[in-house]
Amino acid sequence: MLGIAAMIGAGIFALTGIAAGIAGPALLIAFFLNGVVATLTSLAYAELGSAMPEAGGAYPWVREAMGGFLGYLSGWCCWTAQCIACSLYAVTFGAFLSELTKTLPIPQVLAAKVYAVAIVTLLAYINYSGVKESGRVGGFVTLAKLVILLIFIVFGVYATFARPDWIKAFTTPSFFPHGFSGVLAAMGLTYIAFEGYDIIVQSGEEVREPEKNIPKAVVLALWISVSIYLLVAFAAIGSVRTNIPGWMYLGKLKEFGLIKVADQIMPFGGFMIILGGLISTVSAMNATIYSSSRVAFAMGRDRYLPSFLAKIHDKNRTPHLATLFSYTIIATMAVLPIEVVATAADIMFLVLFILVNIVLVILRYRRPDIKRPFKVPAMPWLPISAIVLQVIIGYFLVTEIKHGDLVLGGTALWMLFGYAVYSVYSKKEIGKKLEAEVRTVYEERPVEEKFKVLVPVANPVMASKLANFAATIAKSREGEVILLNVVTVPEQTPLSAGMKYVKSAKEFLNQIIDQIDVPCGGMVKIGHRSAEAILNAVEEVKPDLLIMGWRGRTFRKDFVIGSTIDPILVRAKCDVVVVRFELGEVRKWSNDCSVLIPTAGGPHAVLAAELARDFAKKGRITLMYVGKSEKYRPIAEKIFRETEEPIKDLNFEKKFIVSSNPVNAIVRESAKYDLVMLGASNRPFLKNFLLGLFPEKIVNKTSKTVVMVRRWVSFKEVIKPK
Repeated sequence: MLGIAAMIGAGIFALTGIAAGIAGPALLIAFFLNGVVATLTSLAYAELGSAMPEAGGAYPWVREAMGGFLGYLSGWCCWTAQCIACSLYAVTFGAFLSELTKTLPIPQVLAAKVYAVAIVTLLAYINYSGVKESGRVGGFVTLAKLVILLIFIVFGVYATFARPDWIKAFTTPSFFPHGFSGVLAAMGLTYIAFEGYDIIVQSGEEVREPEKNIPKAVVLALWISVSIYLLVAFAAIGSVRTNIPGWMYLGKLKEFGLIKVADQIMPFGGFMIILGGLISTVSAMNATIYSSSRVAFAMGRDRYLPSFLAKIHDKNRTPHLATLFSYTIIATMAVLPIEVVATAADIMFLVLFILVNIVLVILRYRRPDIKRPFKVPAMPWLPISAIVLQVIIGYFLVTEIKHGDLVLGGTALWMLFGYAVYSVYSKKEIGKKLEAEVRTVYEERPVEEKFKVLVPVANPVMASKLANFAATIAKSREGEVILLNVVTVPEQTPLSAGMKYVKSAKEFLNQIIDQIDVPCGGMVKIGHRSAEAILNAVEEVKPDLLIMGWRGRTFRKDFVIGSTIDPILVRAKCDVVVVRFELGEVRKWSNDCSVLIPTAGGPHAVLAAELARDFAKKGRITLMYVGKSEKYRPIAEKIFRETEEPIKDLNFEKKFIVSSNPVNAIVRESAKYDLVMLGASNRPFLKNFLLGLFPEKIVNKTSKTVVMVRRWVSFKEVIKPK
């Protein structure tokens, strides 16, 4: 019910008539295809919501996964889309209320605009005051609009089939009077009516068996809504009796189309549709004013927008300035024609959904180890298909809809303005925020070499092991090692409180530097969170490789490897290595080691082979594939060819093993080697890796040093042809 309530909103009441005039009877096709396209993106929401349940929406997902400009852009689009959607609901409210008061001595068009601005002002004040809609009221609104639509459907379908020539309503002059381009344009205009499934995803922590039930709930709610849309469109086009085709009649009446049809086919029909539209729009406006102000508040807190937006009213405990900021945009847009407002909202939602699909693809390749209770099948083709289809819908939306070119121009200017805000304000403010949260208090760098390895270190034993491991790689590549020590202080404590630990941190780094024989430097940073300090160092140093130690277990179920390492694996813009060392004394690594690489292909496995080269130029390397039967041997051979390129001139062998338990097979084989290097993969036999179980199981069962590698993969690398 939650998802259906979010999806069946004001759009179906206001846009059905306009869309019928654009697509004709083929509006049925437009609604069905919109359901298909929306399903693709809803699955992306389901995966991201299950992988990052604490984030709770498109803006925080993109911000957490990508940061930088894409994080800002997602917030800018999310905030703008919510504001314009609210304007659409306000315009619909004004139009419907003006129909009730059209006998008053005031032009109906003017009255509609006055009502629209007035209701937005009232609801903005209510949000400013901190008054919330109760769950009981929300449930009543949902039930009321569903009952009204179902009554309309029953009367409309009956009236349609009561006509002997009812089929002519869908074939005069043809089913596609404006061609398929009309269908695509109608899809674009009504696409906003198909968003809302994100609310189901955001409630994922309250759902039993979310890996099964969230995707089911999303798809079920979406297609129940699509079915209702199809029946409403069928009833509206088929039941109306005029001297022109029903779809044309609806198109001429625009947002008043359903009202006039309902007046013809059932008692008090027009009043019921007006009532349904009014209660739907008021509920939707209240929700979107709330959500848009919270996005503006979050962006102010993150310093993407001015920080005053993150202020909370002392008495009402609401983000009053963020609410006022959103209200200004909403009220301004509410005076524009409904097609213009709907088109602008659709464009912003299309951009936002495209960003979500991009993040889905990038995260699947950069972080295959994240626990995903639900995974979108056929990666990356389903999200790429969603992106392409949404681009096509957007193109026909702006080329076929009246004033579409002007809306596109206005949207482009708005996006350019957003980019200017980011370039002039946000980048500097984010930098200042990082400086406030993370401070570099000591830095000594060697003469810059061509290959840089950054190594965060904490306790002396692990630090020595990491430094020696990193030195082997740096020596092989004629590079340098930069050691980083992070002094952390509690969240509410000023960074200056950490200064008393800086001297001992410098001494600690110098002791480690003295142990290795490659160019080496050190950095000390003070911060509230280790992960943020390390990411800040990555931005400053721009290393080719980041090496981190892992104890081999995590104590929190919401993290795969750990609360420090997990965000770094997502956001660090460099290759990352995580090492679980064998127990015992610090080992002096050299280039004559034996290295086992269990591989299922992919860019991370290639990185594992490149690193194996540094440790086994005079040793031996084994590429290993575990298959359930002999039929997997051709797959293994193909993967070996993809992975072996960096080590072709070295002493290496390829080993195919038949086993139904890849973990045990790898653990048995690892006993013969010094190092096990795991390149995260999304191939079938390493499926457990995707659940975050694979590396931990191997680490727990072998005493050997286990190295997990993550290649930094750009979106271009993800989608380029193989």
